[in-house]
Amino acid sequence: MICMTLDQLRAFCAVVETGGFHAAAESLFRSQSAISIAVRNLEQELGLSLFDRSGYRPALTAQGQALYGKARSLLSRSEEFINIARHFAEGEESEVSIALSAIAPVEQVLEVIKQISESAPATRMSLQVENMGGTLERLQDREVDFAIAERFMPMDHLDEVLLTSTEMVSVISADFPLAMRYPAISVADLEQYVQVVVRDTSRHQPRRSAGVLERAPQWLVNDFDMKKRMILAGSAWGRMPRHRVAEDLADGRLLALSGEQLDPLQIDMYLFRRADEAMGKVGERLWQKLQQCQY
Repeated sequence: MICMTLDQLRAFCAVVETGGFHAAAESLFRSQSAISIAVRNLEQELGLSLFDRSGYRPALTAQGQALYGKARSLLSRSEEFINIARHFAEGEESEVSIALSAIAPVEQVLEVIKQISESAPATRMSLQVENMGGTLERLQDREVDFAIAERFMPMDHLDEVLLTSTEMVSVISADFPLAMRYPAISVADLEQYVQVVVRDTSRHQPRRSAGVLERAPQWLVNDFDMKKRMILAGSAWGRMPRHRVAEDLADGRLLALSGEQLDPLQIDMYLFRRADEAMGKVGERLWQKLQQCQY
């Protein structure tokens, strides 16, 4: 059985990269004899010569050339392993998770997550998108560490910080049957047409809805991407987060409605965490950093 060591691989790679045993010894702060012994022991373990030593400088054999890249890859993996272990030993979590409301602006949240991830590479970041009450349910069920969501009612045992607000705007496509009458479109007119609604992902509480016309026929979908596609196709109308349809409104593909029960809804978005549980180092940094990007 081959029992090579990381020390032997480091010596091997150092000789290749510095061009000789003496230079390798200096780069690793070892004696030249220690480097020579490590490489010789590695060759004995492998049963082949890694270097041709007949010239002034050691030259890789064909086998040595083929194995050098593998050795460098193994050393890189070992360094990654050691770094991750060090992060864990310093108290960083293996994973930090966030439930994000589907109507929340996401760009700045993703930028913060990226910054935290780069500073804590050992910690996996998990982001899941939920609708309506499902976002806070994931936090209350301890499936995530944070939630960025609308608040439907006061919540016990949660810390909360107001982050931003989202505007939900009623829209139709320029191809919608009533578009020729725009902007003189009323609720009574729309009740004859399908309203597409994103399904609440709550599992324990009664499912909620907002801005839904009870007398209008409804189609339920799982996400806002499908909802937007249906609206753009002229198949239905509905409310969309303004930031998701800003370009479509600007170029005229979508038309914003106004009037009784159709005016934009302003919805506050909060950052939540459980107040009765201590956070790890990465989670605490993320909590603080998210608050700094209130937008």
